[in-house]
Amino acid sequence: MASFNFQQYITRAAKYLVYLVIVFILVIGIFALTTKQSFNFSSLFREGTEIQILIFLLAMSFIYPFFGFAKKRVYLNKTFVQDKEKIVDVFTRNNFVAEYEGPECMTFRHKSVFMRLMRMFEDKITVNFSDNPIVLDGMRKDVYRIARMIEYAVRDDRNDG
Repeated sequence: MASFNFQQYITRAAKYLVYLVIVFILVIGIFALTTKQSFNFSSLFREGTEIQILIFLLAMSFIYPFFGFAKKRVYLNKTFVQDKEKIVDVFTRNNFVAEYEGPECMTFRHKSVFMRLMRMFEDKITVNFSDNPIVLDGMRKDVYRIARMIEYAVRDDRNDG
């Protein structure tokens, strides 16, 4: 983990803490609305479990950024410049738009503001093409899905055309 970004980690952990608290409140709210009795916190949880719930929410929010985000290497048969059109097309078909293009990397963001909101604006995927393999960095599920699609798109054994 030579490139660990502590500031980004803390930001993601704080976002997921807020996300988990909102989900927890929504679940409690649904239980409160669906019960015929007056709502009482102790009817759902044992006495004294508030600290355990708080520790659970904090632990989950601090652990998730380690597993929810990943870097994935994608080997190309040609150079990035030669396969750039195919790679950008994969992102476009997955509703991502190029946000930044530098000499060694490109950054893509999701088109849909709703999807970006649901992902707490952590939808950015960075493609580092300074070397072969290129490296995709972002949310694990998006990175692995797009990496597989790029690997398929740049294969040489298909007849393009």
